[in-house]
Amino acid sequence: MTLNNTMSDYNQPEYLDDTDPEKNWDFYRQDHGGMVTNHNGMADKLFQNDDLYRSMKGDWKRASTNKSGNIVVTTGREDGKFYIKREQQNTEAIKQAVKNYRHAAELGIPDPLAPIGEDGKLTFKWMDLPNVIAIRISDQYFDGIPWSALKNDRTLKAQFYRVVETEYPEYVCYPGGKLPIPVAVPYPTKKGEKKYFKGN
Repeated sequence: MTLNNTMSDYNQPEYLDDTDPEKNWDFYRQDHGGMVTNHNGMADKLFQNDDLYRSMKGDWKRASTNKSGNIVVTTGREDGKFYIKREQQNTEAIKQAVKNYRHAAELGIPDPLAPIGEDGKLTFKWMDLPNVIAIRISDQYFDGIPWSALKNDRTLKAQFYRVVETEYPEYVCYPGGKLPIPVAVPYPTKKGEKKYFKGN
């Protein structure tokens, strides 16, 4: 069976009447995500609920922890500016673990979970970076691109390692504290910290 219909077959003026389609202006509201009316729009609800509107308009904050319970994330607004504050509770424990690992590595104790090098032998892991600091580096140098995405690009990954090696050497696991970065890359430009962090 062959279909011989062309687009011109579907563009027949007799299929159209003289009535212009009506626009429902509720769809053009800023509350995207479905039909918005005076009864179910988010903005309308805020305007109708004076207490809720005032509480959202003024200063406020909310804190929560991650599943592991070691990172407290506080979001809120202060003096009209929205902020995110991350506090990692276990940074000292991570520093101590990195110090112990590096000491063992410098003594020549192998790490059975370490990656295998090009020569086929076990190497050592490069870093053990707290999540809060990884996010800080991403925000300051890479426009918020997370480490999980940066490490897929060879150049960006090398630049990230350079920042860790220079600014956060206490989290470098590699013996001697000098990472064997295989690519010569320029040091990334610092673009400023957009959020508030705590937990070096």
